[in-house]
Parts: sequence; structure tokens; C-alpha cells
Amino acid sequence: MLFYAEILKETSYDPYFKIKFSYENDMISINEGYAEVIRQAPKPIITYGRNTSEKLKAMDKSKLELEIMNKVIEYMLSNGALRSLKNNRILGTA
Repeated sequence: MLFYAEILKETSYDPYFKIKFSYENDMISINEGYAEVIRQAPKPIITYGRNTSEKLKAMDKSKLELEIMNKVIEYMLSNGALRSLKNNRILGTA
């Protein structure tokens, strides 16, 4: 399995994140996929772009979703967490 992802920083604020990713395994190959993540309890909501969701219909998405959430957590623990916290204070949600 090959996976690469990046958080689109200009459109991502905690708890909403937009991710551009590439994913490849023995069944499927996605070169430029997009996903949106909403962090909420008890389980985050992950939605995919139209072209991406059509390719993912026939496969188990659990590994892909774990990788996407891992990228979101890495982003939050890096400088993105400070940026997200500042924006939440501006919006009055933190």
C-alpha cells in the first residue's frame, strides 16, 4: 500500500479539515483524491469527492480512513494545532 496526503491549510480549521491524497494498493489507484474530515465525537465523519467515492465503492475504506486520520492528528500536533486554536478563539468555539 502506498499513501501520501497533505492537509490543505488554507481551507482547514479544527474541527474541519480538507485533505488531498494519493492512495494505491493491489486493487485500486487514486492519484489525486480529496477528502473532508469533520472531527466530532464519537467518530469523525470522512466524506470523499465525487470521483474518489466512485473509485472507493468496491473496497474496504478502513485502512485509508486510518491513514487520513493519522495525517489529521499529525497536523494538529504540529504548527497546525496552534493555527486551529487561534481560529477557534476568533470564532468563539474554544
